[in-house]
Amino acid sequence: MKLYVGSRNYKPEGYLTVDIDPSMRPDIVADITKMSSVENNSCSEVVAGHVLEHIDWPDSFLAFSEFSRILRPGGELKIAIPDMGALLRMLLSGDSAFHVVGLIYGVGGRINKFEQHRYGFTIGMIIDILEVLGFSDFDWWNSNISDASNGWCPRYEGQHVGISLNIKATKKREPVVEPQKIYEKLIASPLSDFLAVVGDLIAEKPPEAAGTDAAKVYQRIHFQLIDARQRIKYLEDNISEIEKKSEK
Repeated sequence: MKLYVGSRNYKPEGYLTVDIDPSMRPDIVADITKMSSVENNSCSEVVAGHVLEHIDWPDSFLAFSEFSRILRPGGELKIAIPDMGALLRMLLSGDSAFHVVGLIYGVGGRINKFEQHRYGFTIGMIIDILEVLGFSDFDWWNSNISDASNGWCPRYEGQHVGISLNIKATKKREPVVEPQKIYEKLIASPLSDFLAVVGDLIAEKPPEAAGTDAAKVYQRIHFQLIDARQRIKYLEDNISEIEKKSEK
């Protein structure tokens, strides 16, 4: 089974469509953060074309974890999102701020509440999330669906620029940490760094051996957590030193 989630009025051939809005007449009416009608390990492919930015963080993490749950081992996930890095570069290069900020936040919510942009991602954020959830073999993908994943957007002065970040990955294993526990931590502290949150959970109870890939991800997160804590200690020491000097 192949799913095209956040389908709106698109009906790509060969895919069952999933959308939260019944007026779009999808094959499955569901919130992609909780697709309870879709069985575990039942999908060979999931395409999420410009839907994740319409979900608040950290609720969107639940959508990522659902993709991991419903994809079978070896199944492929294809994500397309607005490229926050490209958009910020446009802003800094002198493009109309109104135009770029409109692309970041989305202006469709005025007409349809589901079209409002609620969060954004960089390629690094996506890879961090998906690695923790058991994905690897990251690559770019070209969409043959006539939706926003084609990514060309008219610029303020008439030029065109690609703003769609299209990432595909393969599910190789189960998540390093139980996704619900990650979500609960993120809800309690939504501005926290994702890998720091995962690292704290791993430190509480290291996962049982689950293959080489899982061990590598665990090790990477563990060292990133140590590095982050060292940086925090360094900053705290600097702040303390500055405060001492200012008191003199």
